[in-house]
Amino acid sequence: MEREKRGPPTSTAPSPFTDAIRSSPLPRVFRHNPDLLFDGKTNPAEYLIQFNTEMEVFQVSEPTHCRLFAASIRDSAQQWFSKLGPASIRTWRQFEDLFVRQFQSTIHYSPHMATLANIKRREAEPLAEYFRRFNTEVPNVRGASKETIKNFMIAGLKEGSKFWNSLQVSEPRTLPEFYEQAEPFKRVEKSMRELKINENYRDKRDRSSSPDERRKTYRRSSSPKKSTRGKETAKDSGRP
Repeated sequence: MEREKRGPPTSTAPSPFTDAIRSSPLPRVFRHNPDLLFDGKTNPAEYLIQFNTEMEVFQVSEPTHCRLFAASIRDSAQQWFSKLGPASIRTWRQFEDLFVRQFQSTIHYSPHMATLANIKRREAEPLAEYFRRFNTEVPNVRGASKETIKNFMIAGLKEGSKFWNSLQVSEPRTLPEFYEQAEPFKRVEKSMRELKINENYRDKRDRSSSPDERRKTYRRSSSPKKSTRGKETAKDSGRP
């Protein structure tokens, strides 16, 4: 009995790609980057930049972009892809547009660097705290160079303060020089705060007791204790 000849297995699920994309050749030399994966939880625009850079390295054609991109998505992204209509993806540009529109809610839009101009040093705020607040916002903005950061930090200082006056005499050329010039003023402020804390503690301690009580406490602590050395008790001496 002659065995029935069978061809390669075919998928029963319809593909979102057209036949032209499905038949596009894969590159002969291609090494998949294991870190190049998208699960729907990160920025899709940034992922597309990474993916297109990888495809450019191996000179992959745009129709093949679609095939490799579909193999690099996971979880919610894979579920979205599986629900696309049969043969609905005709070009890589169309696939990119659909992908970004689907996952654009995960895109983090960074504010412009001009928002740093709104950060001002508060009244009686230590320099160290002002620097901390300012530097916390720096990673959240886009396009801020070190020169720009330095200028905005100077603009946010309280006009007429000691550190501000020193900058008018000798303005630092770089951001590291700015921080270095601020160090002596930060140390002085720290010392003054510690001194004030100690003074407040002493005042609070002194107010907690009356003058008479403080004199009694001083007398008890300063009077010498009576020595009992050499004295015998009635029990030790045997006397009744």
